[in-house]
Amino acid sequence: MKQETATAVASEPKKRNTRVFTAKEKCQAVLALWSGRRSAAALTKELGVPWAILNLWEKRALAGALTALDPLWKQPEEGPLRLPNRLERLMEQTLKPALAAVPAPTN
Repeated sequence: MKQETATAVASEPKKRNTRVFTAKEKCQAVLALWSGRRSAAALTKELGVPWAILNLWEKRALAGALTALDPLWKQPEEGPLRLPNRLERLMEQTLKPALAAVPAPTN
């Protein structure tokens, strides 16, 4: 009888095939979205990109168009990150009783 020896093969991490889109492809995707020819879901499926990437292309295209059409337009600076108002209120309601129960530090 023939004996087979099991050899442990180190599994290599699979490399993700990343596709680099040209500026023209990105423009076509954004224009298809804006014109209503394609939905965001259809584009993400068709191009194989996550929605966040498509959304980034859309924001860049809009900022580029505004900059090109109005040289005085400046992209608004992003302020500090804020939580949604509902979450802020919930945190206040939760933390207020907890902070009131903590004794004041003594020196």
